Amino acid sequence: MTTISQLTTLYSKKIDYLDIEIIIANSLAKTREFVLAHPEQQITAKQELAIKKLLERRLRRESIAHILGRKEFYGLDFMVNKYTLVPRPETELIVEQAIELLRSMLRNKLRNNINVIDIGTGSGCIITAITHAMEQEKSNNIKYYGSDISAEALKVAKKNAKLNGVKIKFLKSNLLSAFLNPKITKLKDNQLIITANLPYLSKEIYNSSSVDVKKYEPKSALYSPEEGLQHYRKLLEKLKQLLATCHLSLVTCFFEISPEQKVPITKLIKNILPTAQIEFSKDLAGKWRICKISI
Repeated sequence: MTTISQLTTLYSKKIDYLDIEIIIANSLAKTREFVLAHPEQQITAKQELAIKKLLERRLRRESIAHILGRKEFYGLDFMVNKYTLVPRPETELIVEQAIELLRSMLRNKLRNNINVIDIGTGSGCIITAITHAMEQEKSNNIKYYGSDISAEALKVAKKNAKLNGVKIKFLKSNLLSAFLNPKITKLKDNQLIITANLPYLSKEIYNSSSVDVKKYEPKSALYSPEEGLQHYRKLLEKLKQLLATCHLSLVTCFFEISPEQKVPITKLIKNILPTAQIEFSKDLAGKWRICKISI
C-alpha cells in the first residue's frame, strides 16, 4: 500500500505541500497535524484513488475551498459551491465593523427595532457571522436578514445559518427591492445596518484574475460594469427610495470595495445621497477595502 509520504512526494512538484496535506487530511478524516506527524501511514487503494481525484482537481486550479466544499470564515465553518463566492479574509472587516457598531448601539441603549440586512448574501457568511456573535449579547430586538437574487445561493446561505445555529430570514431579492414592500418587511422607525459585498471587479481586473477565480467562481458575483460600480450605484438608488418611503432613525452601510474605487465611489455616493457621511478603512494589506456610509 502507498504511504502518505509517497503520495506527497508524487505530487510535491506540482502542488503546494500545504494543499496536498489539507486534501489528504480531509480525505482520511484526520487533522493536518496527523498527516505531518505520520508520513509512514499507509493508505488503502480506495483512499488513494479518492485522494488522487481531489489532487487532480487542484492541478486544474480549482480552489481548495471548492474541492472540500467548505471554507472557514470568522472562526465559523461555511459550505461553498459553484453558486457562491469563497469567503475571503478581507471580508471579515465588514463583520468586525458591523459587530462593533451593534455593540455600541446596545451599550448606548439604542436597542429598539434594529435591523441588519446583508445584500447579495451569497454563502451567508457575513450575516451568519454577525448573528452568531451578537446572539451572545442576548438582545432580542435585532432582526437579521440576508437577500440575494440567486435562489441557488440562498439555498447555501440557509444551510450555513442552520449549520452555525443562527436564525436569519432570507429573501430572494434584487438588492433592496423586497424591503421596499411593507407587506414583506416593516422597517418604519427602525435603525438599519446594511452590509454588502456586491460584485465590484471592473472588466480589466476581472480579466486579469487568476484561473481558479474565473473558472470556478460565479462571474455574476464578481464582475460589475461601470468600472465595477454598477451594482453599488443601483443599491444606493434603492436605498434612496427606501429612505423616501420609510422613516428610519439611523442608517449605516458597510460596503466592500476594490482599493482603486475610493474616489469614484465617494463621488457616486455624494451624487445620490448628498448628506451622507463617508469613511473608509484599510485591510490588513494596507489597501482601502471598506466604505462606511452613515445617514
